Amino acid sequence: MDRLVSERARPYFEKVQKLAPIIREYADRAEREAQMPREVADAFHDAGLFRILMPRRIGGGELTIPDSLRLCEEVSRLDGSVGWNLAICSGGPLFGYNLSRAAFEKIYGDPRGLSAGSLNPATTRVVPVEGGWRFSGKATYASASAHATYLMAAGMVLRDGAPQMVDGFPAMRGGLFPIEHAKILNTWSTAGMRGTGSNDCVFEDVLVPDEFTFDWLNAKSQWQRGPLANIPLQLQFVGGLVSVVLGTARHALDTLNEIAQAKVPAATRATLRERPLAQIQFAQAEGLLDAARAYFYSCNDEIWRKGEVGESFSIQDRAHARLAVVTAAKLAVQAVDLVADAAGMNSAQTSCPIERCWRDVHTATQHVLMNTSRFEVVGRVLFGLDPGSPVI
Repeated sequence: MDRLVSERARPYFEKVQKLAPIIREYADRAEREAQMPREVADAFHDAGLFRILMPRRIGGGELTIPDSLRLCEEVSRLDGSVGWNLAICSGGPLFGYNLSRAAFEKIYGDPRGLSAGSLNPATTRVVPVEGGWRFSGKATYASASAHATYLMAAGMVLRDGAPQMVDGFPAMRGGLFPIEHAKILNTWSTAGMRGTGSNDCVFEDVLVPDEFTFDWLNAKSQWQRGPLANIPLQLQFVGGLVSVVLGTARHALDTLNEIAQAKVPAATRATLRERPLAQIQFAQAEGLLDAARAYFYSCNDEIWRKGEVGESFSIQDRAHARLAVVTAAKLAVQAVDLVADAAGMNSAQTSCPIERCWRDVHTATQHVLMNTSRFEVVGRVLFGLDPGSPVI
């Protein structure tokens, strides 16, 4: 357990350790079915893990965002796909806080209320109507949608058939509606992160009351108080998915350490741990992952600190947060690559956790918020240019 975890969060880490056997038991089934098994989802519901960022008054854990990141990392150390689903499902309230208070409590007041979805505006049309908005389109890569009660989608606002422009960018509206108004497609077929169930969801002409929607690019809660009211939405969810990559990388390192104690490589008499090349690669991987974690968590801890004291956030703050995310992701992938090479043929066997960890981190880091293209947006900001994108 990370020594920086708060006392409030510690019971949740203990729950994760108790759930480790069920997570491991169903990992292979999740791979086959490309979906988190219902048994795992039920266990997480029972442990309250999906409600860690909700208020205590409705049965939530009311953890800080840094605590939630470390918890998602801990789960991902057991299984990357489960950690990803935890990050998605527990992070839903961060978006929900930007709805009306009544709408938030309608969705998350249900003890098993979960939201999943996508904020990719390119595939959804939003049209204003009296009392609300009509959403039509597709929420792509909607992880954990099979377990959600509400679907979140975002799209460009159309007026008279044309995008509404604000400060040079199309206006975007996010909204949540009961998932039964959408059809979940069987589209998730990937090399890694298979157990996340990140299928596309399609919907047509769904009426979403205004109180269940928010201005996607300028979201701000009208009723929340404290750090979550002060920290911009894009900084609140900046790191959730990277914590999964860090945990998955740790899983790979842990496995190599176990293998190295007993494996005797071909054409040698000594165990793998006594081989100089393996020693070098393991040390390099450890250093890369430690550096990734230090940079990532120092950035997110600072964001939370500023939110607690009410300091303002600049575009440079957003750029540096994104830089920490992408850099941590890249370093973690490098660490796993070293581990896979050091493990030799073991890492090519589907029975070896390193094989799955390798697939998972390479798939996860293609996500738009942590792939290589984000460096360009950050670089523009650091050069004093317009970011060229509404999302840094």
